[in-house]
Formats: sequence, structure tokens, C-alpha cells
Amino acid sequence: MTLATEAQLELERLALDILATPELGAARSRVAELYRNDANYGSHPAGVASLEAAAASITTAGVQHALVADPSRPAFLWSANAAHSWHGIDMPNSGYGIDNPDNVHRRAAVDGRSTYVVRGRVPEVPAAQFSFICYASPEADGAVTREGAAIDAVLLSTQLELDADRRLEITVGPDSVDARPHLRTTTSGRGGWLLVRDALTDWETQDPLWIEIERIGGPPAGPAPTFAELVDLAVARAETLGHYWLDYNNELIHVRALNTLNQPKPRPFGASVAGRFELAEDEGLLVVLDPCGADYVGFEATDPWGVTRPSVAATGGLNNRQVRPNEDGTFSYLLAATDPGVHNWLSTSGLSAGMITARWQGGEMTEDAEPVVDVRVVPLDQAASLFPSSHRMSAAERQQQLDRRAASFARRLR
Repeated sequence: MTLATEAQLELERLALDILATPELGAARSRVAELYRNDANYGSHPAGVASLEAAAASITTAGVQHALVADPSRPAFLWSANAAHSWHGIDMPNSGYGIDNPDNVHRRAAVDGRSTYVVRGRVPEVPAAQFSFICYASPEADGAVTREGAAIDAVLLSTQLELDADRRLEITVGPDSVDARPHLRTTTSGRGGWLLVRDALTDWETQDPLWIEIERIGGPPAGPAPTFAELVDLAVARAETLGHYWLDYNNELIHVRALNTLNQPKPRPFGASVAGRFELAEDEGLLVVLDPCGADYVGFEATDPWGVTRPSVAATGGLNNRQVRPNEDGTFSYLLAATDPGVHNWLSTSGLSAGMITARWQGGEMTEDAEPVVDVRVVPLDQAASLFPSSHRMSAAERQQQLDRRAASFARRLR
């Protein structure tokens, strides 16, 4: 059980207890009101239709942040993920910040005064890429940046060596400990965080890393936070995340031209680009992407607030293993609110507006690559004619596709 660890389940039960408090209900309402007053989408039909769910999702994320905010007691928590039911727990959606349904995100708090060791075991069929990313400050704790916080250091799967049992160890802290790979922290007493990200392309066969973290040096730990203190911190984190990611959307994405995508910009673990869309009922957005040698290509649609559209029971996100390629190796997607009858439908689940993002990770993609091939609005009733006949899909075949997605996501819940 890679994800269903004892610590994960205990923290999720505690998260539900915190979410049930009046304080978190009030925080969720304040985030919803923040969205409602937004000049860009607060009164837009797509914004109105999605803002309550988006506020609830980022509030849940704020609780998750609070539960693993103590760098003297680090623990990994699987977060920013789809709603799921397992082991008697019904966790609501916690996506935000243009979350990616292909990623398994696990976060733990670290600081610049302590030293940690992370132990991992790589499964027989691992993710297309996994990475360890050390951030210098709490997420959303300063000016808007592309990554949500300054990055101290990154280790990619291609940079790590495994032993005979497929295990690895890395250290995290202000100074390296020995010859093990090391992530150097520069954060002050405010604390930072460590994110472990598995990018799964084949949900049916690939598994995330098994990981654990241990603090092996640093100043004496203070008392553990009380439930009341966790509630207060969760309220603060939910509201901070709500404000920050709304500013992020408005400053970096909602200023861009509608229904376009620029070429992606490099990131420490790949490249990505985001844009915004708005479509009439009888329109779709045709997007053609070239993998350009990347092992992972993901394409997602979000609501105007940055929460990815349903991607387990629907196709709000599709990666390069989930789409049918063109003969030249490129991938064509049709973004639309209603089913256009083609396999590569990126579903907005009824929304007329929101954001889109494409990501490339791993492999041999060069920095000067131009993988965005085409982006254009097309009449929805003509969309199917833009795809090969092998890409056409009946209603029965669509249901089979969705059933397969749900079953493959369920592998994470073992």
C-alpha cells in the first residue's frame, strides 16, 4: 500500500475533523466570497457555476498544508488530489493551482536548521518521471511566482541511483551529510517544504514511489500543535492559498489572449505553458501538441479558479498515453463542454470558460523546442472531421473509456 500508509489515513481522518469545524466552514465561505468579488470571473457564468466547489477544494488543501506544516515532525501527505473513498474515509477534492491528475503529490515540511533523510523504493513500473523538489518558504507565502514559492533544489529520477532492491536514499538540509544525493535548504525559521512528484502516464501499470522521511538532526522539537492550533493554522492556510492563487491566475494567466497557447517555458523538471479559453456552446478548441522527445505530456482544463475539471469520471486531463496519436506522432485534442464524438476529448464538464495547461517532462526535449503546433476555435459540429476516423467514439465507447479511467485511478487507492 504505497499511498495508504498509516500516517496518510490518520492525517486524512484528522483533516475531516478539522473541515467539520465552524471555523473551516467560515473560511470556505470567505474564499467563496473572494472569488465572487473577482472582477474577471466573479459574475461570469463559468465562474459562478464553479466557485463554491473551487473554494471547498482549496480549503481542503489548506487543511492538508496545516497538517504537515511542522518541520520538526515531518510526514509525507498525499494531497492536491481527486476526491476518493478508501479504508472507510471519504476525502473531498483538494485540487488547486492548476492541479494535475497524472501527478501524485506528497509534501512534508522541512526547515533550514534541520537535516532529514528520505528513503524510497522504486516500483517495478515507475512513473514516467519522479522528482524531489525542495522549496525555500511555505507555499503562497510571498509575491506571486511561477512555482508558488522559490525553489532551493531539485533531484530528478534520472539523477538517482538505486541499489539492488530498487531503493534510494537522499538527504535534505543546510549541509550534505555524506555521499548520498543531497537537497540543500536555505530557508530560515519560517520553514519550507519538500514535494515528491510522480508523473504517471499509464495509470493502469505505473505506481508511485514508496517513501518515508525522518528528521535526523536539528534543534529540539517544540510541543506538538493542539487541535485548536491546527484549526487556526488551517484557516490561515486556506485563506492564504485562496488569495495567492487568485492573484496568480489574474496576474499570470487571465491577462493572456483567449483561446491561444504560447510556446512553453522551461521549469526545473520540464516545461509548461498555460492559457485561458472561452467558447460558445457550438464551439470547440482544437489543440495540437508535439511531444518533442518528452516522456510525459499532459494537457488539462481547469475552471476559472484553477481547479482541474473532473478527470477520473471525466476527461478533464489527458496525457500522452491516454490519447490516440496522429500519424506524425503529434497529439490533437478537442476541448469542449459537450462530447464531440472523438477519443481525445478534453472535457470542461459543461463550463464555457476556464484555463488550459500543457506540460512536458522527462526525456530529451530541447529548450528551443516549439511543441505547441496549433490552437484554434472550430465549429463543434465539424470537430470530428478534423480527426482520423480511428479517433471517432460512440457513446458506448465513451462510457468504456470512462470506466477504464475510474478503474485505473482506483489502483492508487489499494
